[in-house]
Amino acid sequence: MYRGAMLAMGLCAAMPVAAQSREDDVARLTRLVEQQQAQIARLEARLAAVEGQKVAATPAPLGQPLASEAHPAPPPQVAGQTVSPPRLPFPLGQALPSDAHPPSLDARLARIEKAQKDGVHVDWSKGTPEFTSADGKFSFRPRGRALIDLGTTMGSDIATRNMTTTQARSLRLGFEGSVGQHLSYLLEGDFADNEIAIKSAYLAWTTGFMGQQAEFALGNRLNDRGLDGSSGTISVPFLERNFVGQGIIPVRGFFGLGAAARIYGDGWHVGVQVSGDDINNPGTANDGLTIGARAHWNPVKTADWLLHLGVWGFHEDLATDVTRPTRAIAVGGFFNDNLRISAGTFANARSGDGYGFELGAFHRSLWAYGEYGTRTLRNATGSTDQNAWAVQGGWFLTGETPPYLTRGGVWSRPRVLRPFTSGGSGAVELATRYEELDYSDNPTAGRGTALTLGVNWYLNNFVRLQLNAIDWSVANPVAGRLAKDHGQTLIGRAQIAF
Repeated sequence: MYRGAMLAMGLCAAMPVAAQSREDDVARLTRLVEQQQAQIARLEARLAAVEGQKVAATPAPLGQPLASEAHPAPPPQVAGQTVSPPRLPFPLGQALPSDAHPPSLDARLARIEKAQKDGVHVDWSKGTPEFTSADGKFSFRPRGRALIDLGTTMGSDIATRNMTTTQARSLRLGFEGSVGQHLSYLLEGDFADNEIAIKSAYLAWTTGFMGQQAEFALGNRLNDRGLDGSSGTISVPFLERNFVGQGIIPVRGFFGLGAAARIYGDGWHVGVQVSGDDINNPGTANDGLTIGARAHWNPVKTADWLLHLGVWGFHEDLATDVTRPTRAIAVGGFFNDNLRISAGTFANARSGDGYGFELGAFHRSLWAYGEYGTRTLRNATGSTDQNAWAVQGGWFLTGETPPYLTRGGVWSRPRVLRPFTSGGSGAVELATRYEELDYSDNPTAGRGTALTLGVNWYLNNFVRLQLNAIDWSVANPVAGRLAKDHGQTLIGRAQIAF
C-alpha cells in the first residue's frame, strides 16, 4: 500500500509537468506556423506585385474582359484549330521541374524578377518610346515631325503675292538607334514642298581620340555650317533659318552624301565633311564634290553667361549638270513661292567658295547672336559674289534657358519647366530678327531684307506653337517696273517633333 501510494503521488506530480511541456510544444509550433504563414504572405505579395505589373503593362482593349485563373483566355485559333505557343529548349544541364516537384515560391519569384531586370526598358520622355536593352547595348526609337503652317501676305504691289494658304512645311518619319557602345544609326524620310525625299541617313561611330570624343559618320548628313545652318528647322527660334543659313549654301543643299568627322571637347568642336551631291540627286552625271569644315568655341561658360564663337567654310567643284547654282530664297515664309529673292542666272558655274563667322551671347533667359556669310561662284568667264548677314535675339518670359548645345554649337529644344500638358503654363519665348541677303553682284539676281517678330509657345518639350510677323522688302531687277516691292506676312505654325 505504501509503494502504491508513493507511485500514485509521483504520477500526480508528473502530469502537470507533461501538460506544461505539451503546451510549450504547441505554442512553439503555433509560432513557427505563424512565421511561415507571414513569410509566405510576403512572398505572395511580392509575386502578385511583380505579376500584376506584367499584366498592367499590356492592358486589354476597351470592352475586352480580363482572363482569370477560373476562366483563362482561350488559346489563339488558326483555321479552327488550337495553336500551341512555341516551345524553347532549356539549356543543357538544366533540371526540368515536374508536377511532383513544382518550383518553389522563391524560385518563381526569382525567375520573374530576373525576367523584369533583363527585359527592355522603355522611356517616353522624348515623345515616342525609346526601347533600350537591359545591358544598354541596344536602343531603338521612332522619330517624326509634323509642321503645319497657315500664312497670309498683304501689302505687295504684285497681286499674286497677296495670298492666304495652308502648307505642310514638313511631314517626316524615321528611326534612330544604337548597336553596342560605339555604333549608331539614323534614317528619315520627309514630305515637304510637294516632294518626298530622304533626309538624314547615316551610320556613325563614336569613340575616343586624343583624349576627346570623336564621331565618324558615313551617309547623308546635315551640314555643319553656321549656328542656324547646322541646326534643324524644328530647333531654330523662328519658322525658318536665317538668310545666312538659307542662302550661303553649297549647291548640294543642307545635306550631302559622303563622310564626316567631328571631334568634341569641353566647350568646343571641330568638324570636317567630304560629300558628293544630295542623296536624292538623279544619277545622270558625275557628282560634284564639296569639302566643308566648321569649328566653334565657348570661351566663357559659367552658370549665368555663355559666349559662342564660330567659323566655317566650304569649297565645291560643281557637276556638269548643275543648272541652278543659287537658291531663290523665301523672304516672307516658305509657303509663298511667289515671294522670293531671285537667284538670277549664272551659266556653266564650275566652282564655288563660301565662309562665315558666328558670334553669340547667352545670359540666363536671354540670348543674342549674329552671323555673316559670303560665297563666290565661278565659271569660265568670271565670278559673282553673294553676301548675307543676320542679327537676332530672344527672351524666355517663363524662365527657361536658351536651348543651345555646347556640344557642337547648335540649337536644340528647351527643357520646359512647367509643361502645359501637365497643368503648367508651358514656355513662352519672344524673339526678333533682322536679316539681309544680297545676290545683286549678279545683274540678273536680287536682294532683300526682312524684320521678323516672333512668339514661341512650347506646350512641352516636343510640341510648339509659333507666330511670326515679317516686314519684308525685295528688289528683283528682272521684274521691270515692279522690281522693288514691300509688304507684310503673318504666319502661324503648329509643330510636333519627337
